[in-house]
Amino acid sequence: MKVLILGGGYTGLRLGRWLAGQGISVCLTNRQGKPLRELALPVFPFAYTPMGDARPLPIEALAGVTHVLSTIPPDAQGVDPVAVSLLDRLQGQKLTWFGYLSTTGIYGDTQGAWVDETAPYNPQNARSQHRVTAETQFLQSSLPTHIFRLPGIYGPGRSIFDRLQAGAVQHVVKPGHVFSRVHVDDIVQTLGRSIQNPQPGTIYNVADDEPTESSVLLIEACRLLGIDPPPPLSFDPEQMSPMAASFWQECRRVSNHKIKTELGVNLCYPTYREGLKAILNGLCFCA
Repeated sequence: MKVLILGGGYTGLRLGRWLAGQGISVCLTNRQGKPLRELALPVFPFAYTPMGDARPLPIEALAGVTHVLSTIPPDAQGVDPVAVSLLDRLQGQKLTWFGYLSTTGIYGDTQGAWVDETAPYNPQNARSQHRVTAETQFLQSSLPTHIFRLPGIYGPGRSIFDRLQAGAVQHVVKPGHVFSRVHVDDIVQTLGRSIQNPQPGTIYNVADDEPTESSVLLIEACRLLGIDPPPPLSFDPEQMSPMAASFWQECRRVSNHKIKTELGVNLCYPTYREGLKAILNGLCFCA
């Protein structure tokens, strides 16, 4: 087994670290092919934009590769770099497994109702529509495609604690408006189980057990830190940036039943409570 991770960002790095710890050969890409200070793994350059600034994936990056994960999102124009510039090469690679990190945003607003992988596409912004296009391209290709739909990702270095420290948190209160989320290490263990048990053409939601209001999460984080939460603010989209307002336009609860029954996933952090405590205590699954 040899795994190529396209996009050595937050989730890609965590997966790379875990795979290497299992004795699995792994390499990653970033835009410049810069070595990683935090992880001694081979890194290759890869980038593609329609306007130029392209860095084709070197031939040696695919040598012996059996499994590929794309963590790279489509750009603002909807161009997926992997689908546009690498699909033919990957289809000629005779892969055992191809994974694509997508978003639960493809389900749109369900007014808080639960959604599973059988729910129809209902994207309500351009970003989610671009993800639908990318999913379709990969599923209709000859790649052994596995789609992983993710809600909000949090973990060490990317959590409510970091935003509190940076003073970048507003305590917005909108009763009944919940968000699903997932700890990055539970994404990693789900990907690891799928890599070991390929089921091409399968779609998985990767989320924790308890969608919650953002206010509830904030209050718990402040309790753990022993500080008072910021003063509550009533939800007012007129006082928000368009990006922030769009974040609040959709409300859904994402079911994780399939990863438990088909992949045997036992969540390390079934709710935000366990996840926040682990971050605060410096614990992690992917040591």
